[in-house]
Amino acid sequence: MPNSVTQILISGPVGSKLNIAVLGDGFAQTDQAAYNQKVQELLIDGVFGHDYFYEDKQAFNIFRVNLISNQSGVSTRQYNEHGTPDDGSDDTITSTTLKDTALKYIFSGSWAHCWLEGTATTSALVQAALNTWVPDYDLVVVILNDPRYGGCGGGGFQVIPMGVGWEVLAHEFGHGTGGLADEYCTSKVYAGGESGSVDLTTNTNRATLKWKRFVNPTTPIPTGTGNCSDYTAGPKPASWDNTQDVGLFEGGGTYATGIYRPVINCRMRSNSPEFCPVCYTEMKTKMHNYTGRNFLNCYSGDFNGDGKSDLLVHNDNSIMIYRSNGSQFDVVFSTVERVPGSWQFKPNDQFYIGDFNGDGKDEVAIFNGVDWSMEYLGLLADDGHNGLKLIARYDNSMPNWDFKKNDKFYVSDFNGDGKKDLIVFNGADWSIPYLGMLQSSGTGFNVIQRYDANLANWQMTKGDKFYVGDFDGNGKDDLYVFNGDNWSIPYLSMLRSNGTSYTMVHRYDANLAGWQMTKGDKFYVGDFNGDGKADIYVSNGQNWNIAYLAMMASNGTSLTMVRRYDGNAPGWQMRKNDQYFVGDINGDNKADLFVYNYQDWSKEYLGTMISSGSDLACSWREDWVGEWNLGSVDRFLVCNFEGTVGKRDLVVHNQNWLGMIKATPTLSLQKLYYKWIHNYRYGRNW
Repeated sequence: MPNSVTQILISGPVGSKLNIAVLGDGFAQTDQAAYNQKVQELLIDGVFGHDYFYEDKQAFNIFRVNLISNQSGVSTRQYNEHGTPDDGSDDTITSTTLKDTALKYIFSGSWAHCWLEGTATTSALVQAALNTWVPDYDLVVVILNDPRYGGCGGGGFQVIPMGVGWEVLAHEFGHGTGGLADEYCTSKVYAGGESGSVDLTTNTNRATLKWKRFVNPTTPIPTGTGNCSDYTAGPKPASWDNTQDVGLFEGGGTYATGIYRPVINCRMRSNSPEFCPVCYTEMKTKMHNYTGRNFLNCYSGDFNGDGKSDLLVHNDNSIMIYRSNGSQFDVVFSTVERVPGSWQFKPNDQFYIGDFNGDGKDEVAIFNGVDWSMEYLGLLADDGHNGLKLIARYDNSMPNWDFKKNDKFYVSDFNGDGKKDLIVFNGADWSIPYLGMLQSSGTGFNVIQRYDANLANWQMTKGDKFYVGDFDGNGKDDLYVFNGDNWSIPYLSMLRSNGTSYTMVHRYDANLAGWQMTKGDKFYVGDFNGDGKADIYVSNGQNWNIAYLAMMASNGTSLTMVRRYDGNAPGWQMRKNDQYFVGDINGDNKADLFVYNYQDWSKEYLGTMISSGSDLACSWREDWVGEWNLGSVDRFLVCNFEGTVGKRDLVVHNQNWLGMIKATPTLSLQKLYYKWIHNYRYGRNW
């Protein structure tokens, strides 16, 4: 078996990520499986399987280099420390046992000698291996085939024996990626100037403290004084968290006194705890450009079935899932490149959320028709650990349907069995339009009906727009279909599902129950009167000299005009660029509307339109909702992150910001996040 390299974490091109090279020394050919397992244990399952590095694994590539040593185990050396284990100046070598290994490291286990050392050729051998296998390295880990504890590092290099846990590596990566200083203590006294490290200071002035934004005003400054102090400024609060509550504690940077650290115990002090808010924020800030993350592609779904809407965020080749506890989001799943199964994420993945297996938890149907040489449809389900795994994948086609890049999917339980299905329409890639009914079995999809050119007495064209809703109240989702572009007049049809096919129950030509249809009509499906039948809101602000909004009630076979608003709705002055989103704001099982306009006024407006069943009552906020400054780039997801009745919440998001907005009793901001989602005990990252 020759020397080789394997990329074990693929996050992106080497020039856009931090590249970690892992080398082994003292691993003979028969030791390579043990070496591979140790790399998996320390790096993938260890460092990048926990807290900060788990979240930001998208910033890193990892390359495992397999170097074949002629002998198993590394060279060893013993010192006589003359009773001064922390002072190497008086030590003498008592024995050295050399082995023929790839990098010629010598392990001593002596703290004063950094636990290990190289020979005269080690540096050149390491550099040659890096130049050959990972020339674009940023960080280097060398694992020695020795069972003891220890390690030596600096300058982006970390050399460790087999007896070290992943927490030590995470600590060392704190140095290499975040530029963080050690926060542990020895007996030394610090007498220098202000530290350049973000997590050490000599400053005891609250007003100018470098990490003051994380310090609760009720926390005394200094908080702990004396030799490697704990909390000494009075009784420690009962709710105090030694890792996440920030103050000013004496001791750090390998000094006992004279310099201060942010928390009692951080990973930069004793390896095992998570990084404190100061260290965490520094690494998130420095790694943000490497992750390439933003909040543009967000999806709402209840992924654990607790009744609260969670959040899925897609970026390039990664996804993250954030769990709602009713008032905030917390990361529970982070994956880069692929999930088991396997689905490999790409920038143009399209996500469709629904309970496709009827277990009370939402799954993810995912389609990509752009990034590969063929089109793919996948179904991702709960992996049992707050994440997702692939349970079905269709490559290029499935029986009775050939995928094309312009396939459009709609989530619909068209047979009423409690499992969401998919409807797929393509009016662009073939000589005639096609529509397919993809029934979910819970573990995959089957095409149970395909319509070619004509759909239940409806002649399909490329401009058809479909809307899902159970308009007759029989538990099976039906279809509304509208076309205002491809004919001399607009058409709207109601197509009833019997579970396996559609039947035309009504078609409207040019006029809809007192509404003159035009090509700019927009439709929003929801049961606004609470009778169990999916009604329609229809709006048009483009084709007339004033904006219109109508409430059209379904009786199961036709639509009736219930109310039309011409220019104004009670409490909302309508304009042509109003955007509507269907929700249930007051939890009365009647479909209400959120409404947003950023174009037609000097200020932006976000409002609610609550249905009584026959009319709307409106209210609004101008420019700001709490600390959220409404803007032209804002996008909205209607959801239920509170877990109360109805759908009265909004996730608002743009490139760098994400907010949680409650609509009851009035529009208010619950939580605000910048660049990343993290809930600090006190303070925030801006």
